[in-house]
Amino acid sequence: MFHKNRITFILLVVIASILVDSANAWPRRRARRVYSGGSKQIVAKYDKASAEHRSLQVSYDYDKASTPELALTDRIRVFMRVQDQGILGAKEQIVAEVKITDLSDHEKSYVRYCPVSLTGVTQKESKIGIFDLTNEDKENPVVEPAKVYRLFVNLHRKSKEYGKESVLGRVALPYYVATSGETRIDQARQHIVMRTFKEYYYARRGWRSGERYPMDCYAFYMWATGSVTVGSQNGRTILGRLFGGRTPYNNGGDVRELVKKSRIHGDYVRIPGHSFMLLAYDPKAQTVWTIEGNFNRTIEVVNRSLGSGWTVGHLADQHIRAGLFDSTAAADSETRSTTTMASHGQNTPSS
Repeated sequence: MFHKNRITFILLVVIASILVDSANAWPRRRARRVYSGGSKQIVAKYDKASAEHRSLQVSYDYDKASTPELALTDRIRVFMRVQDQGILGAKEQIVAEVKITDLSDHEKSYVRYCPVSLTGVTQKESKIGIFDLTNEDKENPVVEPAKVYRLFVNLHRKSKEYGKESVLGRVALPYYVATSGETRIDQARQHIVMRTFKEYYYARRGWRSGERYPMDCYAFYMWATGSVTVGSQNGRTILGRLFGGRTPYNNGGDVRELVKKSRIHGDYVRIPGHSFMLLAYDPKAQTVWTIEGNFNRTIEVVNRSLGSGWTVGHLADQHIRAGLFDSTAAADSETRSTTTMASHGQNTPSS
């Protein structure tokens, strides 16, 4: 009897221990689920208003757009590789309908119409198309220094009115671009994010860029910033040499104040199990735009609600290697480009 009671007692102790462990584990599991950094959404890769247009055999050329002399402050120059026979065979002037959105105010967009110059032969039956998006109204500029933009582009035959009768089709995928600024840090930020935009575009097209980094969120940020940061090794940033000492990390809630003093595109964010790069903060929506490596095993542009528990590394001039960008200070973007092409049309708000 004593032996049976002893066995029963031991079994009860074991069962009680299991129940206690399970009860203690449940809050921990819930806590991990609650900490998600808020809501997140992969942003659209097409404009709903143009979804029915034919997809053109036209691609963006980030290599041509990313040269130092085209790191402009007050306009955007877009290069396209045109292989579409409907475009190449058109007798009329080709005009780009450009829907431009400032990511820091992403509910508002403007539509501009810009003449396209078709030039040269890159390969058989292919040309380079170029257009400039400029500010005609200096009092209400569409393009501002040190900002990040998204463009959706349709191509038309030149017409008095642009619509279904004039449109030739849409250029697939958005074109992300950043303007430069007067300071070294603004120029560094532009350089950094343009590198990531090329990788994003190549990933969407299924192309290989030739860059060597693992598909890892942390490695993507280290690669993207490593060409300009102090203390980098083999083209990779060493975060410990940028933040944590004289320059402490910020938390996610600090972003609201950081944007009042400087830009944030190119900044680093770490959350449990993931890292990403900031592109812009939209105060009206209280969300941030990010570009993220290894998001569903690819590169994505994401819109996230701001998380107060984030760890944020905010770039400053002291983080940029000496001697970089000094010779390309953006004093006047008109003097930094050898060719000027005027765009036309008023700033037309678009919902």
